[in-house]
Amino acid sequence: MNEELELFLEDSEEQLTFMENALVSMQEDGVNEEDIGALFRAMHTIKGTAGMFGFDDVVSFAHVAESLLSEVRSGTVELTEDMLALFLLCKDHTERLVEVASQNEVVDDALREVNDDLLGKLLSLMPGADVKPAQSVQKQTDVEENSSSDTDEEIWHISLFLHEDFFTSGMDIVHIISYLNDLGQIQKIIPVTDKVPLLQDYNPVGAYIGFEIDLKAVTTKEDIEEVFEFILDDVDLDISKQSEKESPKVQQKVQTKVSATKKEEKEKPKHFSLRVDSSKVDQLINQISEMVIANARIAGRADKLDDTDLLESTTIMTDMLEEVRSSVMNIRMVQVGDSFSKFKRIVGDTSKKIGKDINFVIHGGETELDKMVVEKISDPIMHMLRNSVDHGIEMPDERVAAGKDAQGNVTLSAYPDAGTIVIEIRDDGKGLDKEKILAKAISSGLVAENHNLSDKEIYNLIFAAGLSTADKVSDISGRGVGMDVVKRNIEDLRGTVEIDSNLGKGSLFTIRLPLTLAIIDGFLIQSGMTKYIIPLEMIQECIELSKEYKEQMHGNEFINLRDSILPLLNIRKYFNEEESQADRDNIVVVRYGEYKMGLQVDELYGEFQTVIKPLGEVFENVAGISGGTILGSGEIALIFDIPKLMEQKIKETR
Repeated sequence: MNEELELFLEDSEEQLTFMENALVSMQEDGVNEEDIGALFRAMHTIKGTAGMFGFDDVVSFAHVAESLLSEVRSGTVELTEDMLALFLLCKDHTERLVEVASQNEVVDDALREVNDDLLGKLLSLMPGADVKPAQSVQKQTDVEENSSSDTDEEIWHISLFLHEDFFTSGMDIVHIISYLNDLGQIQKIIPVTDKVPLLQDYNPVGAYIGFEIDLKAVTTKEDIEEVFEFILDDVDLDISKQSEKESPKVQQKVQTKVSATKKEEKEKPKHFSLRVDSSKVDQLINQISEMVIANARIAGRADKLDDTDLLESTTIMTDMLEEVRSSVMNIRMVQVGDSFSKFKRIVGDTSKKIGKDINFVIHGGETELDKMVVEKISDPIMHMLRNSVDHGIEMPDERVAAGKDAQGNVTLSAYPDAGTIVIEIRDDGKGLDKEKILAKAISSGLVAENHNLSDKEIYNLIFAAGLSTADKVSDISGRGVGMDVVKRNIEDLRGTVEIDSNLGKGSLFTIRLPLTLAIIDGFLIQSGMTKYIIPLEMIQECIELSKEYKEQMHGNEFINLRDSILPLLNIRKYFNEEESQADRDNIVVVRYGEYKMGLQVDELYGEFQTVIKPLGEVFENVAGISGGTILGSGEIALIFDIPKLMEQKIKETR
């Protein structure tokens, strides 16, 4: 697949997402001009770019949908609830047509039948429509495009001048100009070449030409502007109406416009948006990661040599690398709301399918998260939302009988907390039956009868493979598979998931994820003979385990820290480390969610830019370790998995 086609697919996917978001938004909040405009622009953009690739099936279908949307935008046709549902089907169908066209496949009979059916429904909604049989829809469309009366046609004059860097935009000006024939008939094109420089000043990739175009059509200035929508930042465009007998003063008009434009360009600096393949950003992050490791070695060497100039240079380099690292990582950070919006339709379609009325709300859409994490967490969130809709929320009559509103509520929230991103899925349904889950787990042999599990641990049993308490199997959820995969996928992202529930009132799924998977700010410590990294944003404070604290402990593993009991985890004992020769014991107080714990360690070395490296299959299941990193000395430091360490500590204290 060539680069241009990949860009087309990315752009089409983006436009289709805009369409779905606009349609779902209008279904929930009512019709508004902004969403109608977004809907029209998305379909228009897809039609235009598909036309440049010669994807005729996409163009033909998009043209009819766009025409109806144009009538809606002008107020001629009222956008109803049924039409919103129809346009959602059109969005899905356009997505399928794009997929077929991009893979150079032929539209099969089944897809053609869907195509003609949707076209017939769209055309039947046009003003003055006389519905024809489905098989004649394509012919009818062609006739409509060419049936305008000559008496209503006017001559439009279009002055188009390319900016010198136009060809770097990747757009084909010939295809764009030829697209004007969809609006009417191009009567005349005069190239303007007076700005072509002498050979010694000529830039081989520079654009120095313009065009004076006469278009005969029944159209509007806005429709003509939309033909050039993709290149408006890269050209000077002037559109005017004139009688057919007028002939423009080409050279003078362009000369004046170019001079004015050049002056404008000097006063107004241009800003560009670039679409970059994510693999290129990943490669850049990997290279920066290796630079961080190399710089740490240089800094260590400079410290040993006690070379003041070298130390100063490495300090500057460290700061610059930190800025570059931060900037590159920000490129991969995206707002989760763009990804979350698609869940509105999933919840809406699922609830309608099973006859439930559900109010779905999203909070914290502006929260930013690494795009790679967002993509990988999408499926687990979708599965849990479907579970909430299918099993969590009761049927309307059941809710009314229980004293609730007939309409159920599901909320998806995101917010940052202690160096992590928290995603919550909350419903006000019937909640989880703790006794039923426990009985099922005991009968399945997952839990002993004389268990000592907390309520949360019992709720989290639903993530066990094969454990399902659903009364009946549906095609949405409840087959006893999936929730274990959900948990495994989240843990693969170094995240955690837990459940809290209140029988008869609802459930809460809480997912915690790291901000990024590549580089973190860490805190370097040592316990025994091994160095470890603690994620910096999970650290609350560092204190000395003084003689007074030790006397208070009386052999127990907790201290009284400012009138609050703080459990301690002795890292040296936990990992069976050798005794240390350190002069003092230290406590690093860490927090994850609502839990706090003190890590008892030997040495504190300070902040350290940490490049996360996988440890391989031999060490990947070591409880409490999530990865490793390479220090400037060449040593390996292990990265603590704080949630796992806390989980182990909680089990010990029970």
